Amino acid sequence: MKEEKQTPDNVAANPHSLPYASNVGAPAIKPNHSLSGWKVGAVHTANKHYEERFNDLKKQFQELAEEFKWNDIIFNAEMRFKPVMGKHYYLYQRDDGRFYLTLFAPHERIGGDEGFQGQFRLNYDNRWEKINE
Repeated sequence: MKEEKQTPDNVAANPHSLPYASNVGAPAIKPNHSLSGWKVGAVHTANKHYEERFNDLKKQFQELAEEFKWNDIIFNAEMRFKPVMGKHYYLYQRDDGRFYLTLFAPHERIGGDEGFQGQFRLNYDNRWEKINE
């Protein structure tokens, strides 16, 4: 078997045919100064785009987490009826921390809005949606 001559990584086989300098003593490659202003503006615009996208995703995630929290609470709350899709229901919290869902709004109850958490509607896909009125 014939041994191949190995060259170090920092040595080019044909340095004269490379489009760039191949040794440490060669001049540094610097961008054309006429492009530097464009690059700064382009970087700023790109960063602004990604920051806006990130903030949108962050807001969507926070909304999703909030929706999940309320759905978890309601599905674990006491309810003595089968909810109907599209109807409005009212969530309350007792003094002992347990939740219950009822048909009565705070102004229709004797206890008023004591423990009132919010008004909700059951969607077609069995998700609870908080109604902000």
